[in-house]
Amino acid sequence: MRHVTPLGLFGSLSGQSHFSRNAEEIKALSGQIPLNERPRAAEYLRAAPVIIALMGYTEDVVDQRFSVMGGSALHSDGTYYWRRDTAEYVETHGTSLPSAFMDHGATMEWRAPSLTEEEIMEIDDFFMSLRAQG
Repeated sequence: MRHVTPLGLFGSLSGQSHFSRNAEEIKALSGQIPLNERPRAAEYLRAAPVIIALMGYTEDVVDQRFSVMGGSALHSDGTYYWRRDTAEYVETHGTSLPSAFMDHGATMEWRAPSLTEEEIMEIDDFFMSLRAQG
């Protein structure tokens, strides 16, 4: 089993109704990523492999500027994991992400790594263990 780190508030394994409780905290983190850095970070977040694909529809909890089909699906780069709609929060609002992740992304030159099928299954096993814990 491969352990991955949740990406702050966006490492939520919950549905949209539970995630929306973070609206004020997300709003407070808005505007902290400079405009010129947002596209690269957002593309990295989108390009990382989907580990758990979830159907559903999420909406921007800050000010309803976007919606995302499958927004609560989980992506991972093998080190961190996050919700699919994280990219929209970064791109639209400049929502701050943990500095360790920003350093990690810069080190990777904002190119999401490919993961093998075995690595994806190890991360999936990790998520299943989290769900089993409750």
